[in-house]
Amino acid sequence: MAHAFSTRRAEGGAAFDLGPADGGDPEVISRRRSFLRASGLGRARPAILRQVHGAAIVDAVPGLELPAEADGAYRSGKAGDDAPRPAVRTADCVAVLLVHTQARAVAAVHAGWRGAAAGIAARAVSRFGADGLAARDLVAALGPAILGCCYEVGDEVVSALARSCGSRSGFAAESASGQRTVDLHAALTAQLVEAGVRPESIHRAPYCTRCRNDLFFSYRGEGSAAGRLMAAVGPAAGP
Repeated sequence: MAHAFSTRRAEGGAAFDLGPADGGDPEVISRRRSFLRASGLGRARPAILRQVHGAAIVDAVPGLELPAEADGAYRSGKAGDDAPRPAVRTADCVAVLLVHTQARAVAAVHAGWRGAAAGIAARAVSRFGADGLAARDLVAALGPAILGCCYEVGDEVVSALARSCGSRSGFAAESASGQRTVDLHAALTAQLVEAGVRPESIHRAPYCTRCRNDLFFSYRGEGSAAGRLMAAVGPAAGP
């Protein structure tokens, strides 16, 4: 299996914005193709979604009308080579990639606080379960995202996450200025573990997108002008 998380710069320092869901900008399409080839996914196409900060997950199958309005894509291990590879775009939210290595089934999920509060990570695990694939056999990778050092939120966000991710002690804290903060990696890890994924099978990228705005796009750091990163996962293929 192959997977990758992009950065805001390509080799040589060129800007590497992987763009919005809609539109056919030739440069963005070319960058996406380059990213998938560099990821080890060959000439496959990504399952681009119109992400809405919800918990809907669609099946990445041939003929899938793209971009679908959803925040996750699942690809069965029985899918043919022409099925698109699950992919999501982020700029502070978490890209969660899930793999069942034996069955070769994969999923990609876009999770901001709203998606996490709606239980999207647990729903992705359930999608594997619908194919008879046990949560304990999944491996998860959480990509670069805004973390507790930079993610100041209101009490309503902490409360919403506490309802779907368990005890808030693991992901909520207070900054030196007295603001509530949330670590989305910790919140989603708690949700995945509750859904049955083994803690030792969950891997978290050691980067905060807001802190490392030189390396990643950050909506909190750049506002609406921020570009988009991409994460993708699927069976490895030739160049």
